[in-house]
Amino acid sequence: MFKQRLIVLLALLCLSGTAISQSFQAGNEYRTVDRGQRLSDQPHEVVEFFWYGCGACYAFLPTVESWKNDLADDVAFVRVPAVLNPRWRVHGKAYYVAEALDMVDEVHNAIFDAIHVDGKRLDSQRALRELFVEKGADAEEFDRAFDSFQVDAKLRRAENLARRFAIRATPSVVINGQYVTDPSSAGGPRGIVEVGNWLIEQDRD
Repeated sequence: MFKQRLIVLLALLCLSGTAISQSFQAGNEYRTVDRGQRLSDQPHEVVEFFWYGCGACYAFLPTVESWKNDLADDVAFVRVPAVLNPRWRVHGKAYYVAEALDMVDEVHNAIFDAIHVDGKRLDSQRALRELFVEKGADAEEFDRAFDSFQVDAKLRRAENLARRFAIRATPSVVINGQYVTDPSSAGGPRGIVEVGNWLIEQDRD
């Protein structure tokens, strides 16, 4: 009898601990946005603001890639390059050029590796062209995309989105156009995933 009661007590404690760990508050693990904006047609969405030169974004990369693959079918995943100052514009253009050339899968992680492993700055059109060509792009097609109106328009939109969501650091994640979290608030990369999944489930209820 004592053993059975002990097992029940331990089970309750485990459940209690789970409930506590999965209870988050606005102003602590995340903040709300008054004038949010949805970027997809899905019922739920995860938007990652990143910068290729950000060490924390590189550390977050394996976690966010795994999270993206594990998201339910009704959750969209959207990347937005954070353009928080003029120096970051060239990296923002790099991402949208990759989209224009349908090469995100080939170059997204490669750009991070080139900067954080190989020590390349990739802070110019020429340097980025070289990487894209190594990954199979045509040099002239790269230049046309880099200088295109479509890429510039997406870059301006990214700048506006960063202002709308008051993004101040990278990585930052926006859930359902309303809630913003980051490693500092959530307690690290894994915390972002826990907070994000919890917020999605709250909106489902």
